Amino acid sequence: MHPASLVTDGKGAIWLNEVHCSGSESKLLNCAYNDDSTNCRHNEDVGIHCFLSCSTEDQGGLRISAGIAVNQGRLEINYKGEWGTICYKNFDNVEAEVACKQLGYCSGIMHPPRITHNGDGVVWLNDVTCSGSESRLLNCSFDINIEQCSHRDDVGVHCFLSCSPENEGGLRISAGIAVNQGRLEINYKGEWGTICYKNFDNVDAEVACKQLGYCSGIMHPPRITNNGDGVVWLNDVTCSGSESRLLNCSFDINIEQCSHHDDVGVHCFLSCSPENEGSLRIMSGFAVNQGRLDINYKGEWGTVCSRDFENVDAEVACKQLGYWYV
Repeated sequence: MHPASLVTDGKGAIWLNEVHCSGSESKLLNCAYNDDSTNCRHNEDVGIHCFLSCSTEDQGGLRISAGIAVNQGRLEINYKGEWGTICYKNFDNVEAEVACKQLGYCSGIMHPPRITHNGDGVVWLNDVTCSGSESRLLNCSFDINIEQCSHRDDVGVHCFLSCSPENEGGLRISAGIAVNQGRLEINYKGEWGTICYKNFDNVDAEVACKQLGYCSGIMHPPRITNNGDGVVWLNDVTCSGSESRLLNCSFDINIEQCSHHDDVGVHCFLSCSPENEGSLRIMSGFAVNQGRLDINYKGEWGTVCSRDFENVDAEVACKQLGYWYV
């Protein structure tokens, strides 16, 4: 039965009310009913969903649909001979792990409806609850009453390509203006992804840059970092500063509040030596003694912001460059 909330209102006569069958009848009209429908309205019209198959053979097959990769997207199940979606209620990482293992992956996590494309057709299962030991999702407990569900509640999964700790946690810098600055990405569960900006600061950037072979570095916020694509792996990264690898810091893999607009970047220093640091030069001017002021800092030439820079600051710079300042 499909409740009235899932059924398009009819029009014309409402014939039957208070239908009660034992289940042995060959026709609906052989069941008990009341033909007084004066208290019924078309917003109470009932619907049905007839099963294409009642065979248990091959029932419970899973697939991932409408995702950005074969291992992540909307989770669908074949039930009663028909593919349909699964409602988000009570579905968490334990259920996602069972589903991903059934699909042949080593493990996985749940993707909430907010980051899952809405399906169409039938919503099959609700309130799926697994212990984690099941070999198939259909062996978990579930409810087929989906009256409170819609395709806005469709759940997704992200199945891991690898669960091996070997080589996990490798870092790279992508989409930057130089090899030492850009979007920070991490290889986790066999797949490259980005890191969410929340609570990521210069201490975390220093750990990341040292892991990448630089002497230190600073964090670049999403505002000046090119958005990535694919998976966002880590959230709420917090390092003490003594870690040799970013994955040794504390972090959360719940990225429900993150998107690629929150991708963090780093600027790793080419040098941390104080020797020769702070050299100045004048560039892009119409004379050798006037133009843009550049400074060499952390082994790299860069500019100086004009905010709060005054004549007294210019005087210091000019004297350093060997000029008289009037």
